[in-house]
Amino acid sequence: SSGINAEWPLRPGKMGSRKINFGKINLPSNDVKCNNDESAPSGFGTLEKTGNQDDNKNQSPSIDAPKKNIQKHAKSYDVDEMMAKFREKMENSKLDDLKTKTEANVDMSSIMGFSSFHTSSKAKPNPKAERIPPKQKLSTEILDKTSKKSVSNDESVAESDSDSDEEEGDEDNPLKSLPISHEITLQHSQKVVSALALDPAGARLVSGSHDYDVKFWDFNAMDSRFGSFRTIQPMECYPIRSIEYSTTGDCILVASGSAQAQVLNRDGSQTYECKKGDQYIVDMTKTKGHIASLYNAVWHKKDRNMFMTCAADCTVRLWDVNDIMTQKTVIKLKGRDGKKISPTHAIFNNDSSMIAVSTMDGALSLFPYKGPFIRPKLTHKTAHMPGTETSCLKFSCDGFRMLSRGGDDTMKLWDIRAFKEPVLVAENLENAYMGTDCWFSPDEKLVMTGTSIKQGSGELVFLDTVTFAEVYRYPVGESSVCRVLWHPKLNQIVVGCSNGRVKVYYSPELSFRGAKLCAAKPRRRQVKNNDLPVGLQEKVITPYSLPMYRENKHLFAKRRRERDRRDPIKSSAPDKPAYGLDAHKTKGCSMSAYVSKQLALDNHGPPAQEEDPREVLLRYADACEKDPYWVAPAYGPDSKNVYQKVTEDTPDEEPPSKKPMYFYQK
Repeated sequence: SSGINAEWPLRPGKMGSRKINFGKINLPSNDVKCNNDESAPSGFGTLEKTGNQDDNKNQSPSIDAPKKNIQKHAKSYDVDEMMAKFREKMENSKLDDLKTKTEANVDMSSIMGFSSFHTSSKAKPNPKAERIPPKQKLSTEILDKTSKKSVSNDESVAESDSDSDEEEGDEDNPLKSLPISHEITLQHSQKVVSALALDPAGARLVSGSHDYDVKFWDFNAMDSRFGSFRTIQPMECYPIRSIEYSTTGDCILVASGSAQAQVLNRDGSQTYECKKGDQYIVDMTKTKGHIASLYNAVWHKKDRNMFMTCAADCTVRLWDVNDIMTQKTVIKLKGRDGKKISPTHAIFNNDSSMIAVSTMDGALSLFPYKGPFIRPKLTHKTAHMPGTETSCLKFSCDGFRMLSRGGDDTMKLWDIRAFKEPVLVAENLENAYMGTDCWFSPDEKLVMTGTSIKQGSGELVFLDTVTFAEVYRYPVGESSVCRVLWHPKLNQIVVGCSNGRVKVYYSPELSFRGAKLCAAKPRRRQVKNNDLPVGLQEKVITPYSLPMYRENKHLFAKRRRERDRRDPIKSSAPDKPAYGLDAHKTKGCSMSAYVSKQLALDNHGPPAQEEDPREVLLRYADACEKDPYWVAPAYGPDSKNVYQKVTEDTPDEEPPSKKPMYFYQK
């Protein structure tokens, strides 16, 4: 830097007109050598010391010295020399580190009782061994070590790359991600398992069948016998069509062959039941509910109080649990010719902003959730073959892709942003059952469906989502696949078969909880009488546990009156009349028998059952001969014949309308 003298005047005040000098840096022009020649080395130049530089260090710059005309020149630096100094400094620091480490090791050896980790305690220390090698030898050793470390690092990197390649290969292999290595079998019934549902947590499984039963399975409480803990019949004599848990898992929506959907709580008790409509009303929007059998029912994805049903009365209805006596919205479906058409399946998308409906004519329609419902927003009239039942619709997580499982043995992937044509089509997938499902895998890299055959064994078919190429086929046994479910949290596959069995497939490495809990539990041992001690094999009688020995608890007056009313002795209730074929065997009798019995007793005669009817009639034979009043005068000698009088107005012949007609052929 050049000489600088900064003198700024201050405002007049206490300090007066005194000036402050920041100092002056004086560089004598004769002592500084600047390489301004053309032969100077390129770069920043070289640093050169002057002879008078040390003398000027002790000299403080004079404030009042006169200013000199000093020319400003750029300094030049030698980069090679700077780098050489830096390397030398680094080597010296490494030598210092090695020296401190050896001293520390010597101190530790003296403390622990031996001179060195590599030499015996009797060996004398070698003073030459403690000498530090020269710089060049140390630098070569360091380079060798670093080269060896680099080689070992390269080998480890190569090994890690090979391991990562193998892991990536395993991840890319779709068969490694299928949880089908193990299975358990749950016996529901002997008929088709037509409905399956798993709660969001994956703790309970609910299955429905054509035998009208709904069974509850708890994975946490089951042992290796795999028995259900509850069986109910929500709709008597109606097969179960669909079952679904709510988003919170506290309610179950059940749709059956009846026209009324039911909402059950977690334990299977009925909470709500939809209203049934009037079948004599033509306009379906005027009825309060469905009038034909249901096909399926689904919950709203965001509102826990809303759900949707579709039925064979050509309508899709939205319901609110808070007002279950009537539907909230009615969607009437029409076919290609403008006539009403029956739906086969209806679902919400992931954010419940759209409603997707499939109909019997093979069409797919998309309605906005908030309406209007006069006509669909998107429709494809030839999505599947007309006259076939589209059994399932399923949306992906992004909400743009949709799967449709058709009754024409196909499965198609659609993009609702370009709904004119399907993106991918898979054929030769047999579908003989109207409830066959299709699912995306949890990572949406695969698509799964089942095949249902009238005679033969069904299979689970896994396809690639990008190309729809068949990845794997897994046979499920000597039955068809009617229902399929792939739980994203458990990563387990549940299959409902046509022989009444429910199969749960899982993998010990890929799956989480669920069937893994009950598969490892041993069966509970049933204690028999032979296993008990001798004193406990006989029956234990506790007489004070009988009702006659119990003390009467204090009851309120209302409860006491209700209990006395049910007691026939205290209430002096008469015997109830008997009805049916076995009425004469019972103690009671009908009202007519009681009245006739009382009339007979009033006449002071014996009961009619104890007398001979012939004898009773012969009692009146003499009285009839003496006083024939009713029958004898009509047939006696004094009787007169009475005939109809014929007048002129009486026609001789019957009218032509009453005469028989005869037809003759010539």
